Amino acid sequence: MKNNVFIFLLLVIMPTLIYAQTPEGTISFDCPDVPPANFQFHFDQELIALTATTEPFKAVDNLYIHTYPAEAGVFDKLVRYYGERLKEKGWNCSEETGGMQIYILEESKLKTYRAGIFVVVKSGMEVHLLNIVGRVPLKQVGQLLANFDELGIAIPELESLGELTLRKPAVSTEPLPLPTLFRIDGIKETAKKFNREFSRSYNENHQGHWTYRGHPIERIQIRAGQKKQVARISEGLKTGSKDITELLDSLLLKNRTSDTPTFVIDTSERKITISAGGLADKTEPTMLAKSFRTREGEPIHEIVIRGNWHTEANRVRAALEKGPEEIEKAIEALPHAVLTFEKADLLIEEKDSQRTAIITVVEKPLSPHLYIDGAPLIGFNRVTGWELGMYAETGVRPQQTHTTSLQFGWPPNMPIEGNRSKLFGQFSYGFGNKQRYYRVGGEAGLGKRNKWHLGLTAQFHRATGIIAPDLFTGAEAQGISMFRILGVTEYQNYYLRKGGEVVLRWHPHIDYRRVSTHAFKMVLLAETHESLQKSTDWHFFNWRSTSKARENPVITPAHMRSMIFSYDFNTLRNRLGWHNTFSVEHSNTALGSDFDFTRYQLHLRYAYPLGSHQVRHRAIGSFSNVSLPIQRQFVIGGPGLLNGYPLYAFAGDRGFLFNIEYFYHLSQLFNGLSQLFTGKNLQLRSTPDLFLIIFFDAGQSWYASEDTHTFAPKGDAGIGLQFSEDDSILRFNVAKAFESAQGTQFNLMWFYSF
Repeated sequence: MKNNVFIFLLLVIMPTLIYAQTPEGTISFDCPDVPPANFQFHFDQELIALTATTEPFKAVDNLYIHTYPAEAGVFDKLVRYYGERLKEKGWNCSEETGGMQIYILEESKLKTYRAGIFVVVKSGMEVHLLNIVGRVPLKQVGQLLANFDELGIAIPELESLGELTLRKPAVSTEPLPLPTLFRIDGIKETAKKFNREFSRSYNENHQGHWTYRGHPIERIQIRAGQKKQVARISEGLKTGSKDITELLDSLLLKNRTSDTPTFVIDTSERKITISAGGLADKTEPTMLAKSFRTREGEPIHEIVIRGNWHTEANRVRAALEKGPEEIEKAIEALPHAVLTFEKADLLIEEKDSQRTAIITVVEKPLSPHLYIDGAPLIGFNRVTGWELGMYAETGVRPQQTHTTSLQFGWPPNMPIEGNRSKLFGQFSYGFGNKQRYYRVGGEAGLGKRNKWHLGLTAQFHRATGIIAPDLFTGAEAQGISMFRILGVTEYQNYYLRKGGEVVLRWHPHIDYRRVSTHAFKMVLLAETHESLQKSTDWHFFNWRSTSKARENPVITPAHMRSMIFSYDFNTLRNRLGWHNTFSVEHSNTALGSDFDFTRYQLHLRYAYPLGSHQVRHRAIGSFSNVSLPIQRQFVIGGPGLLNGYPLYAFAGDRGFLFNIEYFYHLSQLFNGLSQLFTGKNLQLRSTPDLFLIIFFDAGQSWYASEDTHTFAPKGDAGIGLQFSEDDSILRFNVAKAFESAQGTQFNLMWFYSF
């Protein structure tokens, strides 16, 4: 009767097989080079409930069966193929005889239950494959297999099974200790620069079964600066042995020391990360090629280098790997192997069974030398037109690698870290307004190496000045001239500065490992200011100058004699953190100035991460006791200021501005949509970063001569799209003022406004 019921169900219901390699115990029947199955069927839970009444069957979710003819060698081939696969996936052998193999997979959380049962059994002229998926107690597995006749399947070899037990896997040999971890000590970045390390690298992940020094490895992530480096490592993984020690050794030998791939092993996650091609020499921890120990034989888990400023990390790493394994002897040999080190001290710290060797090094002073350097200057704007010239300097500075390079625009007026004294000269000619420009002077400096620098600069100049340069930070960076040549809107207003200045500047050693920096500057200014007119409408896409560039407004021409003091507080790391500036300028007729005013300005900027995204704030307050010349007024309006209003729409002697921007990393959206619709995360890390920006602006300016002042700030909101997050960006904004009379503003920016 049972057989008739089974045959009826077999005819009514189409047999199906679900081949899904899932962690719940399903194994696909895909053994190659075996004859076709005579019989195959899939019992789901509903079908099992109709045909079987024994208690163990109630815990079965799915049952798959294949029956093959017992030709010569079929049973042995099935046992060998599935035995290797099941052991790799963590299944345990429970029964092993000449005609039967039974494997069981424990459910990870409840080890009293079995998530999967797999049987290879030879019965007469047939070989059966059984895959049972469900939460079957171990003591009921034998009873379940012995009652297969309830399903209409008679396998006599299973009927005599008693209660099964799990065989304990063979105890493997103790893995070799991992190599010692190595890193250069520094302040770890609290937030990464919009996933910058991924956007500038090629990544590939491999799943499989490898070992490294006896430790099982199941995932390998490759990060490299070039596709060919990723391909070379991937090929080694595919063609090499399961022990990847030889692969890593070959990578270390084939590359130069400066480009040696580094790797980190996480045994808890069974993962290796390999970095190569410009991504390896960072303060991130990496693995040395060997293990270190103390004089007493205790293992060293990590080596940390402190006090290293000018020596490449790879040079230190290579010296340690070639030196003794005993950490005390390795430290003694380090100054002899790394010639830039004067001495090295060792301190061993123990915490939670982890032993860290902290090596504090003292580098030899850099020897000073006389140098002469220079570079051609190429610039372009609507006032000077094409501007060609030359910059040169000579002086004494510590011996460092230095190369001359072509620079666009003016060099930054900042002392080079390490310079102690120099003379400089800059000469150029503007072919548009047919005027000569120059800057000639010298700098003397002193300081404590790697600590602070105090510089005194004096110069005479005839140069173009920019109105409100502190509101357009980055707008005059090198390379901006290229945008002007291509016809991108120019936001600056210019005037002529003739005279001289003396600058006293103090700042700490500029190093990314510092949490915060404080800098001071005092300027004595003696100049004559004159207006400049637009001299050209030309750009690359306007050969005949039929379209007109924006006019350059006039200023208040006069003699300016003033003192300027500014204080700068900066905690920025990858554009995240605080950057605050307070400045005060005082001009007095007693100094020969045509003006008598005191101007105060406070500039607060703060940016912080929000997951993979970012929020940026800025607040500016400016105050003057009297009316100011045009070139010193507080101006707002236009891109980066009040985006919903025209450029320089508002000006005054006093005012304030507030901006807030939310940067949404669009790759997160793309990855989320990919996960939703395809079930796969694309991890768009090798593509340029793209950000959606939502912003709000508010500000107001007014004149000191106004008898009454009404608080009525102008406001706007908008949305932007930005490509890249480096110094060279491209951003498109659409903004609408809260005044109905104002139309929608569209603008393009290639610099950060704050």
